[in-house]
Amino acid sequence: MVDLGLEVPMRDGVVLRGVRYSPAALPAPTILMLTPYGADRRHEDGKFFAARGFHFVCVDCRGRGDSGGEFDPFAGDGRDGHDIVQWIAAQPWSSGDVVMYGGSYCGFVQWAIAATQPPALRAIAPAASVYPGVDFPNPGTIFEAYVVQWLTLVNGHRMNDVLFKDGQMWRSIALDLVAQGRPFRDLDIAAVGCRLPVFQEWLDHPSYDSYWARLVPSAEQFAGITMPVLTVTGQYDDDQQGALRYYDQHIVTPGARHDLVIGPWDHSGTRTGERSFGGLTFPESCEVDLRALHADWYDWALGRGERPAFLTDRVVYFHEDTWVPSAGIPSGPQALTLYPSGKLLARNASEETQVVELAIDPRKDENRDIQPEETRFVSAIGSLSGLVHTSSPVGEVLDLAGRPWASLTLSSELPDFDVVTEIYLLRGEQAIWLGEAPLRARHRDSITTASPWPSTVEITVELSFPFVSLRTTVDDRFAVVVRPAHHRYQVNQQAGGDISRETSADAVAGVVRLVQHRSSVSLPLSL
Repeated sequence: MVDLGLEVPMRDGVVLRGVRYSPAALPAPTILMLTPYGADRRHEDGKFFAARGFHFVCVDCRGRGDSGGEFDPFAGDGRDGHDIVQWIAAQPWSSGDVVMYGGSYCGFVQWAIAATQPPALRAIAPAASVYPGVDFPNPGTIFEAYVVQWLTLVNGHRMNDVLFKDGQMWRSIALDLVAQGRPFRDLDIAAVGCRLPVFQEWLDHPSYDSYWARLVPSAEQFAGITMPVLTVTGQYDDDQQGALRYYDQHIVTPGARHDLVIGPWDHSGTRTGERSFGGLTFPESCEVDLRALHADWYDWALGRGERPAFLTDRVVYFHEDTWVPSAGIPSGPQALTLYPSGKLLARNASEETQVVELAIDPRKDENRDIQPEETRFVSAIGSLSGLVHTSSPVGEVLDLAGRPWASLTLSSELPDFDVVTEIYLLRGEQAIWLGEAPLRARHRDSITTASPWPSTVEITVELSFPFVSLRTTVDDRFAVVVRPAHHRYQVNQQAGGDISRETSADAVAGVVRLVQHRSSVSLPLSL
């Protein structure tokens, strides 16, 4: 049975609305999804989970779809979700047990609700969870042009998805804004002809401050999340950083019950299991029925089934052609460490002083281009731009698994600048993107504090990259690229002021020097 008229009253009198799919046998446990993307769009999920003996309840976030109130992204979902969980538990068709489902924003929602500890909530299963202020809307404290595109999608009660999916239009809008020398703060006007209050509010908080911290669980709240958790993310998931930050903060709790699956997926693939995307194709052995895995895991979490056979340890990740169980996220301790030397990556640090310069002019478009989405992760080796360093063939089969890190020593007379460091696997004529780490110079020490870049000294910055898992061939090489922040990010005019308000008239050209003999990149080896 499908109930299209679900109405859930909130503590302040606002009514949220949604859809319920019911199983044949009642009462039954409920899988809840709270979404800003339309409660009516989860039909396949609803049918599947109802057939597995669960209610599937999908509710529109406050101010979205048919729900009352005004949508304030990230701000009130924990409170509303708490009320929904407890309302479901009190219904005659409910067994009193609620678990949660969903990814991206709907993954964030689960953590926000779990932090409030509703008594009826038995488990959460966040996939590709956004961590506001960390991986969206400003990864590395650098705002993305995508922010306005997403805020347009969720503006008002309707879904503006046709407008949202016009990638070429959004790319042109962002590029035109830069070409016209306008401030990044005008991106909303350039795109949709009016101010978007949430966009303006977010820009007022470029550092990770209390504004962002209030949206996610505190250390005390993480410690109180004792229910089972299943996190799903992907090697190419745009929100992997957020998903793993939640994981890292939760597992320090003694007795934390947290399972983690890292697949060879991009952001949407963490829900669909799609193995071909962005120019990449992974073997059939990576395929997992994610809905079935969730249903089996919910049964286990509720004590009505065995633990899924797929989850043979607390962490399961895909490597080459098989799924590998692990007690935790692999972290070495051994690593392949490479040192930039001229245009090369060497196995040993140079004993000679070696310094190279990267010229950055905010008014110019040099070294800022990006691959189109359909080939986002694969490019021609010759197309790499910026300070490009390539290794010789590795000469042996290496298994890499973990989160790479880099230590770069930089200097500049600029008070601020943005650079992106990228890691590539070079195979044949192709450069396969493995991950990037954006750096805003004023936030070199922490995303929570900002200070001008000191012009008279060399500064060593530590960078971390997304999780990678791969096996090399003997002929494979690696490349490390240091380049200006590309077109996905706002332009830093390098004047040291409020970047969101600066225009091309404020732009300061300059150079960033990479002190190669004091820099390195490390790729963790799987033992």
